[in-house]
Amino acid sequence: MNLPTPFLKVGSIIAVAAALGTFSSYRFVHAGQWLPPMPDSVGQWTGVEAPLPQNTLAILGNPMAAGRDYTNPFGEIVRASLVSAGPFENYHDPTVCVTGGGFSLSAKKTFHIDGPGSGECRAMVFRHGDYRIIMYYWQQNRDGSTSPEARMGNYRDILARLQTGYGAVVQGHQTVLVRIYASIAEDDTDGVQAQRNIDDIARAIYHSLKKNGTGKE
Repeated sequence: MNLPTPFLKVGSIIAVAAALGTFSSYRFVHAGQWLPPMPDSVGQWTGVEAPLPQNTLAILGNPMAAGRDYTNPFGEIVRASLVSAGPFENYHDPTVCVTGGGFSLSAKKTFHIDGPGSGECRAMVFRHGDYRIIMYYWQQNRDGSTSPEARMGNYRDILARLQTGYGAVVQGHQTVLVRIYASIAEDDTDGVQAQRNIDDIARAIYHSLKKNGTGKE
C-alpha cells in the first residue's frame, strides 16, 4: 500500500524527534556519571564522610553524590558536597534551596578559586536571625572548566535550561556541582576566618577534581 506523501513526512518527523529524544536522554545520563573523590585530608584539615540526607537526594532526583566534613585542630568545621549533574532536576541553586530553608541571602560575589587563570566560583553569605553561613558554589566539568552561574535558579528559567541542556547534550560535558560551606562564628564579625577556612578546602577540591577529570593540572 502506498501511503500519502504528507503521512510519510509526519512519520519521518516523529522518527527524527524520537531519535533526538533518545540521544538527548543518553547524553543527560552520561553527564551525570562522573563523581570524583574528594581529598581525605587538606593540610591540617581531616575529612570524614558525611553523606547527603536521603530526602535531599530525592529532591535532586537521586543523583550520585558525596559529602565530607573537614575539621582542623581548632575544632572548626567546613562541609563540602559533590552532586553529579545530568538531568535538569539535579540542578538546585543554593539561592533557591537555602533561602527555602528560612535563610536570606545577604551578600554575594564571584571570584577565581585559586588566583587568575583558575576557575570561578560564587561566594554567598546566608543569614537566619543572628546565625550566618558562608557558602562557595560552582559547577566543574570533567575538562576542568567551571561555571558559577545559576543553571536552575528557577524551573521557569528558560535560559538556564538552555545552558544546562547545551552543556550536557551538545558539548557532552560531565559535570559535578560543588558546595562548600561553614558557619560564621559570632566573634568573626566580617567572616574573615570562615572565608579563610573555606578557601583552603575549595582550592584543594578544585585541583583534585581537575586532576581526576583531565589527568593533569
